[in-house]
Amino acid sequence: MGLLSSFNTGRQNFDVNAADSRLSVDLTKFVVGSTPLGKEPWDGDSFASHFEKHTTLKPEQYGYELGVEEGVLDYAFLTLENFRGIFLVDGKSTPLSTSTTKEDIFSIFGEPYWSDLDDGEIILFYEYLEGTIELQFEFPDGEHLEFITLMKDGVLSKQKQRESYGVNKPWPPGKKE
Repeated sequence: MGLLSSFNTGRQNFDVNAADSRLSVDLTKFVVGSTPLGKEPWDGDSFASHFEKHTTLKPEQYGYELGVEEGVLDYAFLTLENFRGIFLVDGKSTPLSTSTTKEDIFSIFGEPYWSDLDDGEIILFYEYLEGTIELQFEFPDGEHLEFITLMKDGVLSKQKQRESYGVNKPWPPGKKE
């Protein structure tokens, strides 16, 4: 099972108006709706008012979970089987689905910072802004993309996690020396 696919945030009631069935997620500018990761939810986003009282929004029928920490957007976890939103890459709509392969991801995003293969599951880790933004692509069966996670200070930003994944590359990635 993937990193955040087992993430238990507890079920919270939410106003269906807070959820957006056509949520846009920009995977290169790190923006969900109109809210950049690491910023306070923008009032124009359907989910903004929800976060005045709650720290997570998980409309399962729409295939995503959003979370805030200390009042700023912390992560987006997307389940492709149910996600009906729009992915943007370099300002263009990019179709990603459960038929997307790791080769497709390589052709769009290049080589990942790190790849993890465990019991047939593949997780591709892309690290941006010197490791302060992490983009993960999960292939639980090793072939079909099922989950995408975009998060601040991701899993590999922690030394112990890098050690557990056997990461042997310099950290933070992209740092100018």
